[in-house]
Amino acid sequence: MVKSKINILHILGEEIDLGERREINFNVAKLHTRTTLEVPVIIERSFKPGPTVLFTAGIHGDEVNGVEIVRQIIAKGINKPKCGTIICIPVINIFGFLNTDREFPDGRDLNRMFPGTKSGSLASRVAYKLVQQIVPKVDLIIDYHTGAANRFNAAQIRIVKNDKKLTNLATIFGAPFVLYTKNLNKSFRNTCHTLGIPMLLFEGGKSLHFDETISNTGVNGAKRILNHLGMLQSKFRLSKPKKNVFL
Repeated sequence: MVKSKINILHILGEEIDLGERREINFNVAKLHTRTTLEVPVIIERSFKPGPTVLFTAGIHGDEVNGVEIVRQIIAKGINKPKCGTIICIPVINIFGFLNTDREFPDGRDLNRMFPGTKSGSLASRVAYKLVQQIVPKVDLIIDYHTGAANRFNAAQIRIVKNDKKLTNLATIFGAPFVLYTKNLNKSFRNTCHTLGIPMLLFEGGKSLHFDETISNTGVNGAKRILNHLGMLQSKFRLSKPKKNVFL
C-alpha cells in the first residue's frame, strides 16, 4: 500500500497513514539490567481527515482514576474516530504507577518538570520527549488526574479564566464543576498553553482508589467532546450532563 505523504502522521519515529491503528512505544528509560522501559501509545486514525485529540493520564503514578478512564476509552472503542485521529497514553509515569507512587524514581514530580530538557533528570527527559515528539502533533489534549494526598476531589475541569474556547469545551465536557485556576509554572498544562494547544485538565476522586462515578464522568465527558468535534461513532449514546457550576 502506498501511503499519502500529505496525510501521514509522523510520531515517535513512526509513520501512520489515515485509516491505520498502531500501538507504538514511548521509550522512557533503561533499567540497570539494560531492559527497556516503555509506555504504550495507542493511535487510531480514521480514513477521513479531522482533528487530532490526545488523551493522557498517569502523570502522577498514584492517580489511578485517570488511568482507568483512558483504559475504558480504549476498551470500549471510543478512541476509534469517525474522522481525525485519537491518541491515548493511559500511563505516562509508568514508574510511579508500578510502585503506587506519585513521583518518579528520581524523586521529582513530573508535572513540575515541563517542558523538560534533553539531558536533564529522568523526569525532565520524559517531559521533554512528550513535548517535543507528541504534543505538537495534536489539536486538543484532555489530561486526567485524581485528588492527591488522600484527598477526595469532586469531578471537575480546570481551566484558566477568560479563555472562551476552553470555557466552551469545559461546558461541553459536562463535569459537575469547572474551576478557574492559574497554570502552574513548569506544569504540563502551562507548557501546552505556551505552545497554543488547548488542554482540559480533569480531576476527580482519590489517589489509589477507583471510583466508578468519577470514571463514568470522565468517559462521558470524553464522548461529548468527541461528538462536538464530529469524531464520535454514532453507536455511542450520549448522556445529558448536569449544569456546570463555575467556580
